[in-house]
Amino acid sequence: GRAVGVQTSVGHRIMARRAVVSNADLWNTARLVDEIDAPAFADEMKARAATVGRCDSFLHLHVGIDGTGLPTAPSEAFPAQWAVVSDWEVGVEAPRNLVLVSVASLLDASLAPDGCHVIHAYTPATEPFEWWAGMDRTSAEYKAKKADAAEVLWAAVEKQIPDVRKRAKVTLVGTPLTHERFLRRDGGTYGAFVRAGAGQLPGQRTKLPGLLCVGDSTFPGIGMPAVAASGHIAANALVDVAQHWRMLDRIRIK
Repeated sequence: GRAVGVQTSVGHRIMARRAVVSNADLWNTARLVDEIDAPAFADEMKARAATVGRCDSFLHLHVGIDGTGLPTAPSEAFPAQWAVVSDWEVGVEAPRNLVLVSVASLLDASLAPDGCHVIHAYTPATEPFEWWAGMDRTSAEYKAKKADAAEVLWAAVEKQIPDVRKRAKVTLVGTPLTHERFLRRDGGTYGAFVRAGAGQLPGQRTKLPGLLCVGDSTFPGIGMPAVAASGHIAANALVDVAQHWRMLDRIRIK
């Protein structure tokens, strides 16, 4: 009748003294609990999923390059970040129409070896997962599709660094399948969203006693701020009022 721990894929059990806290998104969390063991929770997760939408996914290009002859500090002529829009008529949400590029080593040289730069180019949550679903990541078809998809990212970088491909020492290309695999994002999604007027994100508590949910499918915003804020709320839910008071007593305004 309540969550008491987690069991790993090899059968190892980790028991919880106070509660189980899931930082997986709501779709993956729903799969972690047996529907037969917790029918009310299963129904709750289905209801949440019906009201919470998912942003599309990404294409990513991470490149480490030889920086010989390139600026070492940002300027108006060579900024640390830039955007490339192929067609303003179709809008910035159209797949592969908007690419954002950043050269973080222009702001912090320690992010790359001496004489080098690191570059990140990506499509901001506009890549449909459906274009990639079901592909074998080890297949020649997938590798060819990934290389073809990366062309729009290379082109955006080449706006500032025309010979970037010749300079490349390290090249990593990510797709929606990369997001799904390494970040455990259901459907490779950037994150959850709720349309205006359709309600709110569900928060940390669930109908399964002993289980709290955190992450950006429970709290407004996408990424680290939402994860951190929801984690704070979950932690506060697990301690008693006396502990809250003791923490407040430690706060001093100067």
